[in-house]
Amino acid sequence: MADFRSDTVTVADRAMRTAMAEAEVGDDFYGEDPTVHRLEQRAAELVGTEASVLVTNQTLANLLAGSALAVGDQVLCHVDSDLHRWEAHSFAAVAGQQVLGLPGESGLLDLAALRSALAATDPAAPRPGLVCIENSHSASGGRVWTIDQIAAVADLADRHHVPLLCDGARLFNAAVAAGYAPTEVARHCDAITISLYKGLGAPMGSLVCADGPTIERVRVLRRRFGTTFRQIGHLAAAGLVALDRTAELAADHRLAADLYAGLGRVFGTQAVGPEPTTNIVTVRLGQRAPGFVAELAVHDVLVTEIVPGTVRFVTHRDIDAADVAAAVRAAEVADRGGDNRPSDAGGLHPVGLLDGARP
Repeated sequence: MADFRSDTVTVADRAMRTAMAEAEVGDDFYGEDPTVHRLEQRAAELVGTEASVLVTNQTLANLLAGSALAVGDQVLCHVDSDLHRWEAHSFAAVAGQQVLGLPGESGLLDLAALRSALAATDPAAPRPGLVCIENSHSASGGRVWTIDQIAAVADLADRHHVPLLCDGARLFNAAVAAGYAPTEVARHCDAITISLYKGLGAPMGSLVCADGPTIERVRVLRRRFGTTFRQIGHLAAAGLVALDRTAELAADHRLAADLYAGLGRVFGTQAVGPEPTTNIVTVRLGQRAPGFVAELAVHDVLVTEIVPGTVRFVTHRDIDAADVAAAVRAAEVADRGGDNRPSDAGGLHPVGLLDGARP
């Protein structure tokens, strides 16, 4: 089975499992888990912030960070961001924050639209309290923000005294692809969230990275939301292994480039794109997309229809060159009309995201 649905499907390898089994643990509720301390210190060092705190997943990380930072009752983000599309309206349901999706090309916020939203003065309307960017941008094929683009958004937000949060679920993919350090991103953001369980391959865990006072507020909110930990050091140990592997993400990017080339030969470059800089490849198939997803599953290749009409492939550490070749062969068969027999995919759902799964 070649599973391209997401980089969240990765499975802990022997080295990670050994580290988990041998981890020194304590009660994190009392601040006594030494492995958690090491993970949080390591994450803060890598990202370039004063502190960080471990939470269960990226949706919670964004919610806690945003709740700790927000100075108003409206969150401004890209209309196709994960926060706007896939996080179960958590800001509205839990934090009482309205999320306003703004336009912009390929996941980048349109500065004119952002400027207008920040300048809104109607007393009957929600007051902007947080700006959020996503780097890299999942729904736009892993689009990477440049430092100048981040700085431009940060400057606008700062002029209106509104904090900036970076959803960095795939921040290390962006950093490896662009050749900059995560610390360069952090210089322009009030908080950054990072995922350990996507391309880095840990079983779970995200971190909120920010200054000390913000992290203390996040810790209070984490307890209020009932998401504190006890002996979580076993999973923190997996996170430490993951953070030592950020450079290996370049291999996933190379596989994505090979996959892009192969799919381009099948469908043409107009349908496949944009050319990947990270680990995400998209194919625009319109009404053919659901049948294509089902046909690939017949051939033991799992993908997602990320938005109606667009199929997404994500490369990761459990994908190799043979899987890429298998995906291209299956795409060729599907493009010729294929065989839409019911999939025998072991109970795995090939569509996933359209049913609300986190990307």
